[in-house]
Amino acid sequence: MPWAGGNLDGEGPQEGDGADRRARRGDGGEHPRPGGGLSHPSASRRLGPAAVALACGVIGLGASAVGSQPWHPKLALTPCSVADVREELRCGTYEVYENRQTRRGRKLPLKIVLIPARSPHPEEAPVFFLAGGPGATNTEFAKDLLESSHRKERDIVFVDSRGTGEGHRLVCHMPRSDDHLEGYLQTPFAPEIAGACRDELEQRFDLSQYSTAVMVDDLDEVRQALGYDKINLEGGSSGTYSALMYIRAHGEHVRSAYLTSLVTLENRVPLYHAQAAQWALGRLFEQCEADTACHGAYPALRDDFAAVLARLRGGPVRAWVRHPVTGARTEIDLTEQAFADAVRVMMYSGARGREVPFLITRAKAGNFDLLAEAAINSSRGFYADMPLGLYYAVTCNEFVSRIRPEEVEPATRGSYAGAWRVRDQMASCREWPKTVLPDGYFKPFRSAVPALLISGDTDPAAPPRWGEAVHSFLPNSMHLVVPGGHVPVTACTNGIADAMFRTGSTKGLDLRCVAGLRPAPFKLPSDSAAAKSAGRGRDEIRAFLRTRSRPHAASGSRQLLHRVVAYTKDEFGEGGQPHRATVPTGSGRPSTAPPSAVP
Repeated sequence: MPWAGGNLDGEGPQEGDGADRRARRGDGGEHPRPGGGLSHPSASRRLGPAAVALACGVIGLGASAVGSQPWHPKLALTPCSVADVREELRCGTYEVYENRQTRRGRKLPLKIVLIPARSPHPEEAPVFFLAGGPGATNTEFAKDLLESSHRKERDIVFVDSRGTGEGHRLVCHMPRSDDHLEGYLQTPFAPEIAGACRDELEQRFDLSQYSTAVMVDDLDEVRQALGYDKINLEGGSSGTYSALMYIRAHGEHVRSAYLTSLVTLENRVPLYHAQAAQWALGRLFEQCEADTACHGAYPALRDDFAAVLARLRGGPVRAWVRHPVTGARTEIDLTEQAFADAVRVMMYSGARGREVPFLITRAKAGNFDLLAEAAINSSRGFYADMPLGLYYAVTCNEFVSRIRPEEVEPATRGSYAGAWRVRDQMASCREWPKTVLPDGYFKPFRSAVPALLISGDTDPAAPPRWGEAVHSFLPNSMHLVVPGGHVPVTACTNGIADAMFRTGSTKGLDLRCVAGLRPAPFKLPSDSAAAKSAGRGRDEIRAFLRTRSRPHAASGSRQLLHRVVAYTKDEFGEGGQPHRATVPTGSGRPSTAPPSAVP
């Protein structure tokens, strides 16, 4: 959704739990979260404020010590220790003015962490990592990318964006705690919460100075200080939005970009959230219907979901959950809004999303406990330590300000999530301080920067339609739709990105590993006759999981269906329509709807 890869949803978890970290390292599994989005790291995976020892000394590092590109740095990075990391990394701090126009007053210390390349190829340029959110702290992901395949030949650089790091993190008090679990089920986007956040932060910061436009100028200033001419960009969820804005402002310094779960200006967050969530749920239902075991276990899944939703629309349902800290049995009231948000949040993770049919069927039978517990745990992890101030600063001024009231009802009509999220954020943004954006900021642009674009086929926040939208103005890009939810990074997609980083081009990339990607298996009842008839014993399941851990292997047994959509400028057919590569992996019929279609 972790925050890196979080999206402009104010949310962070993305693909998977342990699998997300393995994917970023390049050893298999689906990716979550950031952006990041949104992918919100758990406390055990996040680096606290003291975890990175920054020593801004006078030692300059040459290309042989640091990795990529000959350096002529103005900023010296020094050896540093990162929590739970045995090897020595390079760290530093670069100060920027909070007000870049006046260049006076408060300065913001931007932390920098650099993972040096193992076998440096200076001509390939470093990878600058951009987390999602907006609001994830980039340097907190250094530990998770330590074994990334990207560092084999190039440095990986993390620079904290303004509003996200120590000394300038726009975090405000949230009215929720483990002492009152139901608080986790209340929206963090209510106007009264936004107002209190604004009042708290205005005592310390000039909130008009926190925008993506200013952030990318900060980043370019750091690039220059580090002595790099060209850089590669990697981002997930709202990190892709930051990357796109950097490409527009400073594209001459971008060698290539690897962007997953695309967010673009055309997607006026959160106007299309409900529509995207409905589309993703529909895709999940289709996949269950095409899977023999899932359909056998849940033959009336659509009707069951409608019945559960109708029950909650009649009023809250009393449920019992295990307290996430003490384990005590705790009573809560589950509302329609909390249910809808829990389903949407669970689908950020490809693996957690496959539990949704099981939870729906249990709720239909009258047992809401598991669903309520999933709602608590999802919300608690999703919104914990959320940098609400930066989220509002960016979304209010760059997205919500362009939503017209008359657009809300048509955009949310027929969705299970409804219009509450959009209306709450519009109300909250009315009093948020305005930022000054460059002239023409919202106008379309085109760039020749090569880019690998990845979309998940059940992404509830950034469905493939937005990947296609980005492809339309990055003509040298390639767009792949792969199994998974939000930010579905795998060793396969990382390997393709490595090849692009190596050549600086999307031409001639080897995509064969994509045919071997599989979605996570659906969660089935333990005594399900469908599970038995499917013939998946323990040995078969283990074998299946082993194939998933080898995403570069040949396609092998083709038991699940997914679609790969590869676009390049050279692959356009007659009439300017791109050729689509449909890769059958056999448990049902291929979808005929274009990946941009949203019901």
